[in-house]
Amino acid sequence: MSGPSFIVPPLSWDDIGIRANRIRSLFKLDDAPYLPIMDILEQVLGRYLEGFEFLIGDRTEMDGAEGYTCPSGTFIMLDNDVYIEGCKGNGRARFTAAHELGHLVLHTNIKLARITEHTDVKAYRLTEPQANQFAAEILMPRRHIKRSDTESEIMDRFGVSYEAADNRLRYIRKKQK
Repeated sequence: MSGPSFIVPPLSWDDIGIRANRIRSLFKLDDAPYLPIMDILEQVLGRYLEGFEFLIGDRTEMDGAEGYTCPSGTFIMLDNDVYIEGCKGNGRARFTAAHELGHLVLHTNIKLARITEHTDVKAYRLTEPQANQFAAEILMPRRHIKRSDTESEIMDRFGVSYEAADNRLRYIRKKQK
């Protein structure tokens, strides 16, 4: 989920939100707060993307990663433990799955530039923050969140972890000021 970042074309968080909403619309999930992310990866994407595969691997073959998306968009692979936990509804695992979908949507077939150790790059130009924002936007759409919501309500409504719910609420409240 949070491996090395690469420099990519800039995207605002609002642009990423628009793309996430388009994916929800494509799957006719605009009005559904809860996104069945595991079903989408496992059963739905292959119908929309010719040649796409959803794979389950182990952390050893994935160099310790929890998830991996092929830069050419041919597959998403989740670590077996992440897959099992995601199917059980674990919020962190669901976020990891949505993060990988974010890489597929945002970073397929684009030029990636490696970051040198001391390079200062804004988050909106980096793969990992962009994929995290996509995961937040697709799992917790803004239109289904009120300023008065609590972390527990967000966790229950969207099937996310406390950390994801807290981050999302802080983002929404800051944006609504």
